[in-house]
Amino acid sequence: MNQEMFNDLHAQLCAMSPELQGVALISNEGVVVFQAGETVADQSLIGVAGAAVMRLAEHISAGLAECTAQEISIRCDRHAALFVPVGADVLLMLVLSADTDTRPLAGAIPGIVSTLG
Repeated sequence: MNQEMFNDLHAQLCAMSPELQGVALISNEGVVVFQAGETVADQSLIGVAGAAVMRLAEHISAGLAECTAQEISIRCDRHAALFVPVGADVLLMLVLSADTDTRPLAGAIPGIVSTLG
């Protein structure tokens, strides 16, 4: 994914959810490749944490249910962070308001990404 494709993805996600506050594309090595809006102040920390959370989720889901992880969400009082794998080596992190139902976004993201190429 290049910067233009990421910008396109960001625009489509903003149109789907006005609660979207930030988006980051994170490599499996924990590098924040692209970012838009507000995510977190420490990009290296969120990159490493995001990659680790997805690896753990994949391990647990494969071991317990023999399925692949589709999404991970973390919520606090004010925000939700949604992590969705969007390829073999990257995941997408969305930051939203805490009361946002993340399931429609998580379901739509793979289709949006596939149309971008």
